[in-house]
Amino acid sequence: MLQSHEEKVLNMLINSVSERQHILANNLTNVNTPGYIRKDLDFSAVMRDVNRESSNKSQDKIISDAIYEDDLAKPSYEKELSEMAENHLKYILMTKINGHIYQHMEEATQSGRAA
Repeated sequence: MLQSHEEKVLNMLINSVSERQHILANNLTNVNTPGYIRKDLDFSAVMRDVNRESSNKSQDKIISDAIYEDDLAKPSYEKELSEMAENHLKYILMTKINGHIYQHMEEATQSGRAA
């Protein structure tokens, strides 16, 4: 099935939110690890790269380029858990939007058969 540009963008954003959840969980796991440097994923960098029409980067490259080390912030339980909760809300929103897209596609194909 061919995907529209919007579907590709949405799938990319869902994948980046999923990857960020893994990164945040890793930070949480290493809260008490001496010398551990906190990592994060810049969601706005993914959005910029995805919306840049001239970008020929692969999905994996866009996501890996958006991952950064946060030398100034030590991971803490409170920060990682709050970031995970916010990230989870983004994931829920995007999966609901994705579900609605496919629901509308199914309704459109079903209405054509009813005639």
